[in-house]
Amino acid sequence: MNNRYRNHSFSNKVTRSVLVVILGLAAANCGSLQRNPVPLIRMEEAVVLEQKEIRTWIGSPSVHFQRDILQSVRDEPAGYFPREPDGAIAYHALALSGGGADGAFGAGVLSGWTESGTRPNFKIVTGISTGALIAPFAFLGPDFDVVLKQFYTGITTDEILKKRGLIGALRGESLADPTPLIALIESLVDKDFLKAVGQEHARGKRLYIGTTHLDADRLVIWNMGAIARSGHPDALKLFRSVMLASASIPGAFPPVYIDVEINGQRYDEMHVDGGVKAQVFVYEALLNMSAAVRTLGGGDALKDRSSIFLLRNGKLEPEPEQVQRKTIRIAGRAVSSMIKSSAANDLFRIYTFARRDGIAFFYAGLPPEIKIVSTEPFDQKAMTQLFEIGYDLALAGSVWRSDIVIPGLD
Repeated sequence: MNNRYRNHSFSNKVTRSVLVVILGLAAANCGSLQRNPVPLIRMEEAVVLEQKEIRTWIGSPSVHFQRDILQSVRDEPAGYFPREPDGAIAYHALALSGGGADGAFGAGVLSGWTESGTRPNFKIVTGISTGALIAPFAFLGPDFDVVLKQFYTGITTDEILKKRGLIGALRGESLADPTPLIALIESLVDKDFLKAVGQEHARGKRLYIGTTHLDADRLVIWNMGAIARSGHPDALKLFRSVMLASASIPGAFPPVYIDVEINGQRYDEMHVDGGVKAQVFVYEALLNMSAAVRTLGGGDALKDRSSIFLLRNGKLEPEPEQVQRKTIRIAGRAVSSMIKSSAANDLFRIYTFARRDGIAFFYAGLPPEIKIVSTEPFDQKAMTQLFEIGYDLALAGSVWRSDIVIPGLD
């Protein structure tokens, strides 16, 4: 590995910034900002875009999602997904994790994978946090690789956020103002983009993004293609809001408030980074798809034919570091370690289910020996290096591994 890749610490910088806000808020006697939250006993009744079908909770079966995934199999054009010699369809899913600026690695992997000529046409794409920013473009295919490259190598911190300062943070909801990121999402995700997502949804592909509903303390999975196909005048606004919410690190960015209705009464829900509840997800959707294939007479058609590709925007391995005797440093180090453990737990869960069902499992993550110096949360030079690493590994065919080793479980 090239020696130019030195010390890597994106997530630690963001974590420390978040903790400055949290500790400051704990010490301050500030009045609460006003909102109109859903009554606790009625959270299950809340509807977005006048439809229940566009989202579901993790942990509870969804009749609507089951019906939708069944329809997705019916909608597939002939030859749109590859078939095995015996005529059975081979499905592939891509799960994109959180990781902040480390998403540049994932963007590079996708571009190199395309260049290698081995990138599949995915039946399902899921995204959390920075993975939620990548997922819609990955869903639409290789033509959008150039957009991802520009997004992760052509921007700076000032093009993602505006710093509020500690006083502004104490009076508001976050350390940073996400106006630049909002403008960036709006410039990339327009009506034509929404239409393209809807068209792929109509061909049987599915795009899911996860956000954390803080009021409910639950992970919400959004069917982004269903939003795009809804025809609702607020569909584009909601699509953008879900992407932003999933990438909104609590404390660093303000929550995203999503308007909902219950019997004509309007309320708001507070949504933040999906990484609060999970670092990556996919199997919930595949479980439903397996049932859908069986319903249509496919039997165990997925077994030994289909694959899950889990792309981790970061590392799983321990990264030793001498921690300074400062509150922020100690707490920040603890939080970043918790996030890494959460990622390992998600990975192990998906890997175990995939092995149980005979679905091939492939994992790609930032190699443990990579160490890159960054001077700010979104360091353009460092992100470009990460992109190049992902690109080179994918192009060489050495990025994906099936003999997964999880620290502590190997």
